[in-house]
Amino acid sequence: MCKPTTPEYFTLLSVCPYDGSTTVLGIFENLDAVYYRMKSCYTSCGDEYRIECFHLTTAEFAAEKYNEQQVNRAKAKLEQQVDAETVTN
Repeated sequence: MCKPTTPEYFTLLSVCPYDGSTTVLGIFENLDAVYYRMKSCYTSCGDEYRIECFHLTTAEFAAEKYNEQQVNRAKAKLEQQVDAETVTN
């Protein structure tokens, strides 16, 4: 889901070549900061890094989406009950 009005944050993770586990190297406000952090890392051939992007979610936005979900679940449950009653009659 795209939320263009919320700020983006980036994480830089290093990936272990043996078991695939990850270690967070930092949380950054933009890609420039990520790249500078990567430049300061001691790397060797085969090292793997992952950059992830996250949108900051506010409590207001999360509450709105939660309420929409609850209303939709209640509607779906009611529709299922109506359909079940129609089939049995």
